[in-house]
Amino acid sequence: MKITLDILSYADFSGRIRKSKSNPGLPAFVANIDSIREQNPEGTLVLDAGDQFTANLWGGLPMVEAMNVMGVDVMTLGNHEFDWGPQFLEKCIAVCTFPVLCANVQYKETGLPVEGTIPYTIVERSGVQIGVLGVTTEYTPYMVEKSAFISLEATSAIEACNRYIPEMRERGAEVIVVLAHCPFYIEDDGSISGELWEILQEIPSVDVCIGGHIPGDYAKVVDGTCVLKSGFADASLGHTRLVFDLETRSVVDRSCEILYTDRSVEGKAEIRAYVKRVTGPFDDYFNKPLAQAEELWKMTLARESKLGDFLADCLRFGGKTELAYMNATSAGGMIEPGVVTQETITEVNGFNDLIHVGEITGKQLYALIELVYEPDRFGNNAALLISGFHVEIDHTKSSPHKVVRLTLPDGTDIDPGRRYSVATSAYMASGGNDTSKIADQIDFHETDLHYHDAAFAYAKTQKVLAVEDWPRFKEKGSPENDNSPF
Repeated sequence: MKITLDILSYADFSGRIRKSKSNPGLPAFVANIDSIREQNPEGTLVLDAGDQFTANLWGGLPMVEAMNVMGVDVMTLGNHEFDWGPQFLEKCIAVCTFPVLCANVQYKETGLPVEGTIPYTIVERSGVQIGVLGVTTEYTPYMVEKSAFISLEATSAIEACNRYIPEMRERGAEVIVVLAHCPFYIEDDGSISGELWEILQEIPSVDVCIGGHIPGDYAKVVDGTCVLKSGFADASLGHTRLVFDLETRSVVDRSCEILYTDRSVEGKAEIRAYVKRVTGPFDDYFNKPLAQAEELWKMTLARESKLGDFLADCLRFGGKTELAYMNATSAGGMIEPGVVTQETITEVNGFNDLIHVGEITGKQLYALIELVYEPDRFGNNAALLISGFHVEIDHTKSSPHKVVRLTLPDGTDIDPGRRYSVATSAYMASGGNDTSKIADQIDFHETDLHYHDAAFAYAKTQKVLAVEDWPRFKEKGSPENDNSPF
């Protein structure tokens, strides 16, 4: 006798439960899940690959409640679960009605895991024991504000897999799933590379491996393993279907696909009511008009875009500085022609850090740009968004000799010996995106202004959104190790 197991997976929901221009919303997403679960209630497993408790106005606890309502069965921690520090995270974990996994993050002093987490769990579906192991990207220390993770450390995901996969099998797991908040990149020929792929090369064979962390849907059977990545901002759902023979106690067929969320679906009334209760108090905030847009601006991570320039200009405006920089990976999406509301701004940059200001020397600025374009670092983080200066860079040269020239907008050379006032986010001021080598040299001071408030004010002053200083980058060749999904 054969039975079917349906494993549904997603990552990087990021608290986007409210329907908007760019997000289908929680009711439609749950309807996507239910389209499979209702057909196979005894054999369906819903797995969350992390990054849920951040980048929203309602905080982590309402998102935990949303996950409970969704019927999530197992979750692994993503890097952004640590954004607000371990105490906040442990408070969220305490009210989860499902196991929360993390096999490779621990406290430095004690070696103990984050309270409430376990490395793996074994769950039963249709009489089959399914082992699920959770790991988090080892790059996590560089992807959250430093003080939030300073008491913790990320250990080897490969070592965790090699330890716990055999242990799960010894404890009776008949199907093995690695639930990993780890990135992988889809090459032009359809092959994959990056952290998750490197893990797969060094661990015992598994039935399913689920990634996350960056946009880009993927579902393919690779060397006998169903490899998936989906779900960014509730747009899609990974679906693995395993056929299990109850006589031989083995998987005899496997397939995987991406199920895209139909944003026209209203979903269940109780889910809509929950979303209204949580997000309704913010309707006036989101709908407040700021300005008009006359052009379509799309975000790009590795190359300059007008949207990226505008976001950096907002930062410099708020900091009242000569220069500004921020990580491109905080941003995404687009601004379309029409009315620009506060929601428009929050959707293209979901992170609302306090602005930090300081002084950077021209020499440090040169070093920062060289650091960003070092191939391994660029592969993980892509470019910076900049304001108040221009970059001429030659990608055909080896690192760290790519920067040809830095100038002010009027063409004046950046003076290596001069100090310039500079604004950035709390995340980047702490050395985010692995830039602490330079950030630690700068005496940054926290302001009392959040990024979104600065962006709202700047948009209001413009009335019609514009980027006057364009372009800011002069590039020869293409960046090395460009893994950017857009």
